[in-house]
Amino acid sequence: ARPSGNLRPRLTSFVGREPELARLRGDLARLRLITLTGPGGSGKTRLAEHAAAADPEPGWLVELARLDHPAAVPGAVLSALGLRESTLVAREKAAAEDPAAQLVEHCANRRMLLVLDNCEHVIGAVAELAEHLLTHCPGVRILATSREPLGV
Repeated sequence: ARPSGNLRPRLTSFVGREPELARLRGDLARLRLITLTGPGGSGKTRLAEHAAAADPEPGWLVELARLDHPAAVPGAVLSALGLRESTLVAREKAAAEDPAAQLVEHCANRRMLLVLDNCEHVIGAVAELAEHLLTHCPGVRILATSREPLGV
C-alpha cells in the first residue's frame, strides 16, 4: 500500500474559495513549485491543505512556524515524512549526517506533494532545500505558504 501522506481530515466546510482552489489545482497539475503568498491569517494554509488533499499524490504537511533556526528545515521535513535518523537506514555515513541528503535518498524515486507551511522566517533555507529537492527528485512537487515569495 502506498503511503497516503499526513494531511488531517478537516471537520469544517471550506466555502467561498472555489475559484482560488480551482486555479491552484490547475497550477499543481503543471508546476512543481508554487508559493501561496499573503498576510498572516489570510487562509494560505487552509487553501494549501484543501488543494493537497485533492491531489492524486500523497500530500505531506510540514509545519515550519515553530522552527527557531533555518538549519532545522531539512530535519522538519524528515520528521513530517516520518523519517528520523534512527528510522532511516542511510547507505552512507554522509547521508546519515546530512538531512538534505537523507531527503534526496528517500524522495528520489517517489512521487509526492510537500506542503511547506509558514516559510517566511526561514525563507532562505526553504528556498535552498526546495531547489535541491526539485533538482534531484523528479517526482516531488512543493506547495509553500509564506508571507513572501521563495524566490526560486
